[in-house]
Order: sequence, then C-alpha cells, then structure tokens
Amino acid sequence: MRSIVITAAGGPEVLQLQTRSKPLYSAEQILVAIKATAINRADTLQRKGKYPAPADVVQDVLGLEYAGEVEAVGDSVSKFKKGDRVFGLVGGGSYQEYLLVHAETAMPIPKDISFAHAAAYPEAFVTAFDAMVLQGKLKPGMKVLISAVGSGVGLAAAQIAKLYRAQALGTSRTQDKLDRAKALIGEGFTALKCDKDASFSRQVKESFGDIDLFVELVGGKYVEEDIKCAAAKATIMLIGLLGGTLTELSLNLILMKRLKLIGTSMRSRTLEEKIALTKRFESELLPFIASQELQANLDCTMPFEQIVQAHKMMEADANFGKIVMVI
Repeated sequence: MRSIVITAAGGPEVLQLQTRSKPLYSAEQILVAIKATAINRADTLQRKGKYPAPADVVQDVLGLEYAGEVEAVGDSVSKFKKGDRVFGLVGGGSYQEYLLVHAETAMPIPKDISFAHAAAYPEAFVTAFDAMVLQGKLKPGMKVLISAVGSGVGLAAAQIAKLYRAQALGTSRTQDKLDRAKALIGEGFTALKCDKDASFSRQVKESFGDIDLFVELVGGKYVEEDIKCAAAKATIMLIGLLGGTLTELSLNLILMKRLKLIGTSMRSRTLEEKIALTKRFESELLPFIASQELQANLDCTMPFEQIVQAHKMMEADANFGKIVMVI
C-alpha cells in the first residue's frame, strides 16, 4: 500500500510517498480502505517533531481522521461487514491507503454524505461535541465564545451551539473568515474581529455580555482575555495552543468568579474512553449529520500525492474549514 511517511522532523518537504505492507487485523479490528483523510494542525506539529504520536500507533505516518470502505473484519466484529462505508478518529496513521481501527471506534457514513465530506467531520465535530456538550455542559441560552471560528473545530462548535439553542460569538483576526462563518452558520451567530494584540474582552462584554462557555482554540493571551469576560461559574475549554503555551493569568479572577479551566485532548485517551465517546457522538449527533443540519465545511479537496502543498496551505492559514486529501 502507499503511505505518506515523515522522513525527518521538518517542513512539508519531509513528507514522502512510500510503499509499505498492508496491515494485518485482529479479532476486534476492521481493515479500512481509506478513500479520504483530512489535514489537521496537529499533523503539522507532529511533522515538526513537536507532537509525538501515542505509542500504540504508527510513529511516522500522520493522520487523525479518515473515511473509507471496510475491506475486512475481525472474527469478533458484528457492527460492520465488508463493503460498509465508515469514518472516525484515530491516534495516527490515516495518511495511507489502508488503516486498522477498533470496530467500536468507527461510525457508519450516512448514505448521502460523500467520502470527502465524511473525512472532514470526525476531528472537528467530535472534538467540539466532547468539549462543549460532554465536558462543558452546554445548555440552551448559554453564551458561548469560540476563538478561531474559521477553523474546522471552530465552525463545528458554532453549529453545535446553534443546534443546542445557545448564543454563539465567534472571533477571528480575518474579516473574510468571519463573513464566511456568518454565511455558513446563519441566524443566531455573532462575529467579532480580534486585534493582533488579542485584547477582545472589553468588546465582548460590551457587545455580547459575560460568557458562560469558552471554546478556546488559540491559547496564549486569549485565555487571559477569556477570564476577564467570563461570567460567574463559567467554563473555559482549552483545546488548542496556536497562540502559545504561556501567558499570565489572574488567579484572583479565577477564584472570585469560581471558574473552571479544563484542558482536553483526544489523542491521549484510553481505548475505552474513545469507544464511549464514539457511542455518544453516534447516538446524539450523527442523526444531524445524516440530515445535513450539521455540515462539515470543506475548503478544498486535493489528490493524495499533493500532501506537501496541502501542508503548506494549512501553515499559511489559507484555508477556511477542512483540507481533505482524496486517495
């Protein structure tokens, strides 16, 4: 099979197409013929040597999500059969033609969703669902602030907020991304352009009010600003660190407002946790994907062989939504 391999830590040019043996599946696994996979920020960090893969996945092949067709099933698998269309999250290894996954972490692709669009759902929507609904306890009427709303997770979070009848405010430093987010989300979504110095808390309080739940995808100074415009007992879900890993926090405000600051990551979870999350997502959100009430925002599709160009596009922040590689 063809695999895109990290040959050394570095820029996009270290990604090379190589031939490897097709993996062998166990009793609880399915072998998936990958039809599409999406690019994520974590992929670029791992490529640079800054985000190591878990020990139980292939170390030199990137990829956190996939859509494809079941090629074979293990003896203990009853959920799927050969030929079924599936998609889901993995700890790594989806930049190749075949992938092994535990059957209970895969989900069926709704019949009207293409492989390319299916590949754009898992990382963004499962991450947002887990952070907002399962951990953030999202409820109708809550005010939700979503940083980097033009990203895959940001756009998923805004749609989930609308689905749960919450009030969503999305921030970005790019007006074009805000305009496109407003067009995608529609009524009930508010956009706010952030200055380069990330001083947005006063604007948020004046135009939107205190925030109950934060989907924090930037980190750095944004967390400091989140605390300033947080409502009492608010929850800050820290998901991304594009703005940096260090900042100064007002412990006094955290204490006085009784805030919760929760860091969350999909990749480091146990298999049991991943199975439980998959079941909740499949039960609660998959029907809205099937009806296309929740839509993955697909920026573009590119051939598998153009992985270097895809990574350059991601790092230039030139995409709005997901970049999907088609095999």
